[in-house]
Amino acid sequence: MASTGEIRPSPPQAGILEMLRRPRIMLILLATWDIIGAITQLLSDTFLFNLHREADGMLAGRAFSTEFVIPAIIYLYALRNPDRHRQVFWLALIEQIVAMASYFYHWGAGDIGFESLILPFAVSLGLTFLVFLHLFEPRPEALPEATLPPTLGE
Repeated sequence: MASTGEIRPSPPQAGILEMLRRPRIMLILLATWDIIGAITQLLSDTFLFNLHREADGMLAGRAFSTEFVIPAIIYLYALRNPDRHRQVFWLALIEQIVAMASYFYHWGAGDIGFESLILPFAVSLGLTFLVFLHLFEPRPEALPEATLPPTLGE
């Protein structure tokens, strides 16, 4: 077949933001972030989570309960059909907002240093942004039908 010299535009490439906004990708990111949180709690006194003194008090054991496992399981379950389990993104939004508030509370209380706040806050803020965009973008079925302009014969 001979070349006609015709230049065809390549199909648009999906950007990194578009890829990250896919529901399944977001659920994988959310589950991974919670699993990292659980691993961090399990591996205390390492570079991930270093206790300078022993956790003390009646409820100190709660700090090491790996409660991050529960939302991770929910996100992985919703991964099967994100459209059917759309409500899980509300859970994710609430979870990330509460986590960011907790980081600043513990920083203000002197429990953690500013350097310990930066990475978790940045990741939670990024996940919050992605989930927020997903929750509040118009869904295709919610968009009004495109109407054709009236013709002279109508």
